[in-house]
Amino acid sequence: MSYIKNPLSYWFAIPAWKKILFAMLAGIIVGLLIGDKALYLKPIGILFINAIKMMIVPVIFTAIVCAILAMSDPKKMRRIGFKTLGIYAVSMTVATIIGLAVATLIAPGTGLSLPLGDAANIGQMPSFAEAVTSLIPTNPFVAFSTTNILQILIFSIFIGISINLAGEPAEPVRSFFTALSAVVFKLTALVMSFAPYGIFALMAATSGEYGLKALLPLLKLIISGYVSCLLLSLLFYSTTLNFIARLSPTRFFKSIASALILAFSCSSSAATLPVSVRCAEENLGVSRGIAGFLLPLGTTLNLNGLAIYLSIASVFAANIYGIQLGWGQYITLLITIVLTSMGAGGIPGSALIVMGAVMSAIGLPLGAIPLIAGIDRIIDMGMTATNVAGDLFATVMIAKSERELDHDVYNSVVQASD
Repeated sequence: MSYIKNPLSYWFAIPAWKKILFAMLAGIIVGLLIGDKALYLKPIGILFINAIKMMIVPVIFTAIVCAILAMSDPKKMRRIGFKTLGIYAVSMTVATIIGLAVATLIAPGTGLSLPLGDAANIGQMPSFAEAVTSLIPTNPFVAFSTTNILQILIFSIFIGISINLAGEPAEPVRSFFTALSAVVFKLTALVMSFAPYGIFALMAATSGEYGLKALLPLLKLIISGYVSCLLLSLLFYSTTLNFIARLSPTRFFKSIASALILAFSCSSSAATLPVSVRCAEENLGVSRGIAGFLLPLGTTLNLNGLAIYLSIASVFAANIYGIQLGWGQYITLLITIVLTSMGAGGIPGSALIVMGAVMSAIGLPLGAIPLIAGIDRIIDMGMTATNVAGDLFATVMIAKSERELDHDVYNSVVQASD
């Protein structure tokens, strides 16, 4: 009995991020060993993802409303807004440059070829007018039911501002949202206690379905993506934290490990949002107002991983068709990727749709997109983790500049609650 009890006690005592990491690695190994049979585990993973998705709307709604209530000063909101957009633009530009540089060096797509007549049906980007007019929901309940993050963000901001403007008569409503936020926070913790088991099932099913043989022909493309993400973390996130914010990059990445692993497993920044908020507040010491406002915003505007994905995919397509890209095309790619990526999180199937728009901007055929779509899940896992890391990085930088970062919490050893 003690033989069984001790391992169980040890398992429940170790930090959450270590449990999740172990579950992810174990899932990959099991999937490779048993192959397609691992797909029988997939429903367990889907149940966990559904539970995470269940939390997206309540977390975004309560977090944004409470963040606006905490930032009643219009000047502060305007200042934070400008800083945030600046960091997003810089980080996405750096991500794009790194992606283009790495893909040019590794040259994915060489050795493969497609006829120039090939095409891909990947849908269309909405026009500028459609994108702007769809920001405000005609029915907020529809926005909630379809998880339209941009519309939920806008509606939540309006509600928060209205409560502040209403003043004393709205105090009961203010108290309600404060209490609701605490309930949602606890519910998130309850859902996340099942993370290791759901992630084990997801990773086993993914590795069992794809295996190693299916990835070899497109291995250069996968390597380009993951090397780019690693370089962005080392050369930009870590360097900026260390030399500008004077914060430890090691502690930053250790504190957000559970969010990164979940993002890698489920390939959804929105689904990872509840965990990202917990990591920001509990492990990094970011104030609730800053974390609640910036992290939901980052899921739609700060897509560093998508910028890398689009960069390597464009070079991949050019190599397949034997098209030599010049400096003019690289600059066009840089501008197009940064501008089209912002807000792409609100478009279903955004990566492939935006990919078509970016390739069309420099005259690349779209026939390479079906090849990329075949391994989209494998690439998207790393890109999503990079998106989440970028959101948390920007949030820490803004919190530091606004003096809303608790250095004692940031520098403390991450405990089991992370």
